[in-house]
Amino acid sequence: MICITRLFLILSVLLLSGHQVSALTMTAEETVRESTQEVLDRLHTDRDKLESNPKYIQVIVEELVVPHFDFATMSHLVLGKHWHEINESQQICFIHGFKNLLVRRYADIFLGFDDKIIVYQPTEPAEEEGVVIVKQTITRPGEEPFFIEYPVRSGEYGWKVIDLVVEGISLLKSYHGTFQSEIHKKGLQAFIDSFQECNDKSVKYDSQSMLIYTVLNFL
Repeated sequence: MICITRLFLILSVLLLSGHQVSALTMTAEETVRESTQEVLDRLHTDRDKLESNPKYIQVIVEELVVPHFDFATMSHLVLGKHWHEINESQQICFIHGFKNLLVRRYADIFLGFDDKIIVYQPTEPAEEEGVVIVKQTITRPGEEPFFIEYPVRSGEYGWKVIDLVVEGISLLKSYHGTFQSEIHKKGLQAFIDSFQECNDKSVKYDSQSMLIYTVLNFL
């Protein structure tokens, strides 16, 4: 029998799925291009807020970028074999913790996008079935070009980013190596507890959060 909490989460997905219709008709490049442009527009319109509070970029990323990332898959991949060694509540809190870590990293990258030219190269298929790579080149006169690749996978809710490759370096692979080293040194439980989202009992996760219902893919 399915538990009440899980049933409530599934119902939340059904209620929210109506907002995903437009995403289903977009290509991978259109998905990345639209979300990037929305962030650039906000960088321009909210310039005063950003100057007084640079961390406001994280609010923008949470609102406009996070819905296009599959943090459940990314969390699963970055933990590797250890994913199935933690329980469901630990998986959910780790997804939140890893998401927040990536939001801060991606926010720093986006702060450098303002007033730069973004060019898209042809989308290429990845080795993994169902995954394609959207490529951006960010330029400004007199500066070296900056390259970002978005491996994205098509799913029930449209295209979702499953990694971020910055200047040839995969953030997932980079964090995977770092996390494996930390787990080896301190143990899996201590590593999970090092995330505030997993040891702060006062933190309550909204049942309508995208992060919670995407983890249902693994249940």
